[in-house]
Amino acid sequence: MKTLKLLATSVVLTISLTPAFGQTTYKGLPLLMANSSTVNVRVGKVLVNGFWNIKPEYDLNSLHIQVAGQKEKVIFYTDVDSAVYEISPAKTEQFYVLLNRKHYVLTEVKGFKRPVVQNTQSKKKLLDIEKPRSKVFGTLWEKHHVGDVVNDINNYADKASDSVNWVRGKLFGN
Repeated sequence: MKTLKLLATSVVLTISLTPAFGQTTYKGLPLLMANSSTVNVRVGKVLVNGFWNIKPEYDLNSLHIQVAGQKEKVIFYTDVDSAVYEISPAKTEQFYVLLNRKHYVLTEVKGFKRPVVQNTQSKKKLLDIEKPRSKVFGTLWEKHHVGDVVNDINNYADKASDSVNWVRGKLFGN
């Protein structure tokens, strides 16, 4: 009998406290609490601390996120709260940030797809080295597989450059 009473009390407490842990809203939009204007943002698997600042002096704070595929998961972390959004190209999510318990800042995050630009120029290689024409150096080139090493270095540089450009695009949309 005691366990039944304990169970009933637990259920009542859980049901009554659930709204307290739900998403708070302001003017019908989700509300994110913050004591600091600095916001950490995670886009997909990339987390950037101090990536964005809440500016109450602007009517609308807008953050544009490049979406690589169909959608991108975006998480905002303030010093107090966090919010998660699924952003797709041309989709906008709006919410308010309550900064220092006095400034309600209308905020939006917009997804966009970067247009694909066809590069008409050939990609410049990091190491633009050809096999030497002299017989001695040509033989050494082949014996020590220098051509393979040069190709591997160029492939690695291309991948590193593509990664840097991807991160730059995610962070800055350029």
